[in-house]
This record gives sequence, structure tokens and C-alpha cells, in this order.
Amino acid sequence: MYLLKCLKSQGLPAKQLLIIFCAIIVSRILYALPAWGGYLPASLVSRIDAFLRKAVRFGYASQIQQLADLLSDADEQLFTKMGASNHFLHQLLPPIKSIPMQLRASQCLYELPVCHYNLYKHSFVLRNLFLSAY
Repeated sequence: MYLLKCLKSQGLPAKQLLIIFCAIIVSRILYALPAWGGYLPASLVSRIDAFLRKAVRFGYASQIQQLADLLSDADEQLFTKMGASNHFLHQLLPPIKSIPMQLRASQCLYELPVCHYNLYKHSFVLRNLFLSAY
């Protein structure tokens, strides 16, 4: 943030500040967000959201972004890529359901595993499997 403050005081236009903010800060938040995003406590999520709001208020970003929105977008992108059989994470998916009789349309193609532990429920694969089921 100090670097952005110095660049703004030297007269860097807002468009270039946005590019630098996205390149330095947002990229670090998005790095491996699907892997660690489900394990964040609510207090840390609120701190990151406050930081992003502060960046908009200082003029470093053009719109307010919530961490939950960033996480859902990153999850959706990776989970759809993961569905391809040539993706290296495809092996983490459970087997495809084989239902002899289809009574109603289901969005989830995979068998849903039984979850006994809370940490296991927040992992990337299970979080997205259960989201795609409902």
C-alpha cells in the first residue's frame, strides 16, 4: 500500500494505479484461493474485505470486491476445468454416479462422499461437489 501511495503522490494516473494494484495485491490474494479460501475464519475474511474497501476509498481500485465473490469465481473456474479428463486434478473427483433409474434431474454428476470432519467439508473438491449438487 505504501508503494501505491508513493506512486499516487507522484502523479500516476488512476488507470495505472489500478493495474499495479491488480498485479501486486489482487494477484497475491487470488493465488491458490480455491485451496485455502474455504479454511479462512470469518475474522480474517472481514479483515481482507476491509482492506479491499480501503483500496477503493484511496483510489487504488475502481470497484469494491468481496472476498466471497473472488472465492466463488475462482472455485467455479477451477472446478469446471477440473471436469475435463485431461486435467491433472481430475483424479481427485469421486466416480460418476450410476443410477439405473432417473426420477428427477440432478445437477451433480458425481457420487457425494460422506463427510465426518468439518475440515474435510471445507476442502476445495467437497465444497464444490456439494455446491454443484444443490
